[in-house]
Amino acid sequence: MIQKIKILLLLNLLLVNTALSKELPGLFEVMIPEDQYTNTNDGLNKAFNLLIQKLSGSRSKKLLWKIGDAKLKKVDYVAAYSTKLIGDKEFLDVKFNNEALIPELRKIGIPLIGFNRPVILILFKLDTGESAPVFLGNSSSNDVLSSKLKQMLKDISLARGVYLELPEFDLEDQNLLSQANILFSPENYIQEKFYNDSFLSIELVRVGINQWSVNGDLESNSTLQEKELIEFFQNTFHNILDDMLEVQPLGPGISGERMMVSIQGLGSFSDFQSVESELDKIFAIKSRTFHSFERTKIDYHTQLFQTKASLIKELRGSTKFLIKEYNADTSQLKLEYLN
Repeated sequence: MIQKIKILLLLNLLLVNTALSKELPGLFEVMIPEDQYTNTNDGLNKAFNLLIQKLSGSRSKKLLWKIGDAKLKKVDYVAAYSTKLIGDKEFLDVKFNNEALIPELRKIGIPLIGFNRPVILILFKLDTGESAPVFLGNSSSNDVLSSKLKQMLKDISLARGVYLELPEFDLEDQNLLSQANILFSPENYIQEKFYNDSFLSIELVRVGINQWSVNGDLESNSTLQEKELIEFFQNTFHNILDDMLEVQPLGPGISGERMMVSIQGLGSFSDFQSVESELDKIFAIKSRTFHSFERTKIDYHTQLFQTKASLIKELRGSTKFLIKEYNADTSQLKLEYLN
């Protein structure tokens, strides 16, 4: 079932649609809890390792070994660091110098993904058997399990550079979701109303004393205790994101692929400037040159760092470009500029 949902998420993200992802402003910032490092230098090194995970979309140790073989000094790329108190927990907040780091990562062939990241909307239905089922939202929760689930989503989102989000329910939503109407689909209603690139519907049902079953788009093979639930979701979400984000590096001696990229929908010179700025944020593109220019359309010859698939994967989360047509045989990609 987990493999099935990975495939569904990937297909959903690659399909042409009007859902837009968010730009990740803190792409080069990492926060480490105080209990996860022994001293400042250890914290800075661990922050760098987490940054590579976020930039590459991969948890593979091979990338860190590659960086070690290249003898890159991790702390040399730290721009600033400080300690922050969030709630009652202290964090080491580390910001990295992307202008110095990215060229060095390119030299040793570390695959990278850019600023635009997917939004995965999650509808959690919690049925304790003691009262009517409830749907988890962004508002604060009184029970321990709900709080743990929300914190887990926040932690994974920060670590992987994505958005794992719960709906923000208003009074109308709460009234509709509480109705026992067999013709009403909470999944369809929430998916259509709230901003998302992909959607997961998950039901947690207590079936015994401290025994839970997981149903819906994710399923557990057996009942789980509360502490096992968190571990189950952590592993499952990380595995899904591994497949969704990871960009495969090219083999030794293989050059990045080429592609013709056509962008339509421009209406002014400021649109052209915006297009150029957005293309600069796409890490899959190594270089580009103008092929032709019309009043509402621009064609580019592009040289990629990796494969055409890596560019498509990155564009799926663009806030400015909508994929209209992709022809792998002719290496042509048509985009709509969303102004």
